[in-house]
Amino acid sequence: MVKEIDLIPSELSAIEMHKYFLSEREGREVSFEVAMIDFIDNYEADFLCKKQVEDNQQQNQEILKYRWIESEKEGHDIGNTKAAMEWVEKYGGIWREERESLEKNGFIEQIVKIEHNSGIQIEIAKLTEIARNFDCDIYVHQSRLEHYNFKLLGKKEYLNVKSILSPKLLKAAHGENIEFIATGGRSRDALGVAVLFISESPPCLPTKD
Repeated sequence: MVKEIDLIPSELSAIEMHKYFLSEREGREVSFEVAMIDFIDNYEADFLCKKQVEDNQQQNQEILKYRWIESEKEGHDIGNTKAAMEWVEKYGGIWREERESLEKNGFIEQIVKIEHNSGIQIEIAKLTEIARNFDCDIYVHQSRLEHYNFKLLGKKEYLNVKSILSPKLLKAAHGENIEFIATGGRSRDALGVAVLFISESPPCLPTKD
């Protein structure tokens, strides 16, 4: 059994950077799977430890700013304990969510709703070609993906379109959402082309009774 991998956006960004350095070192494009496993086996623990230290430092700075602002308002020093408790209650969750947002970590998102009444068949090889042409990585999420590379924040499964796990065709029903995230190179342009490709993808063939 392969352990299911659950990532946070900053960790996925670090894997992308690791993939870049491995590819530079080997003189060829290293697959996402190789980079991800190598990162998890050899670098993840140090990355998460360093991230915790940095997060704590940044959070303490935010609390100090909050303490100064509120002390000015009240006309006296409210103290670090009160400032910390109030900041965590008012802003802690929002701050952590924003810090681990996809946008904050260099990813752009695109959601495509399938409008064709019969649904469509998406040729994954074409999405792979788009990702390579625009020198980026594209990940796709569908609510019923059979195979995927990782979960993000324990919520959604994502598949790198260049992955060996990718099926030949991805079928999507009418009204269903297909979600993409992309990073690197000309990722915004790549998603624009990917959306156009999906809008022109052939409908699913009717099933025989």
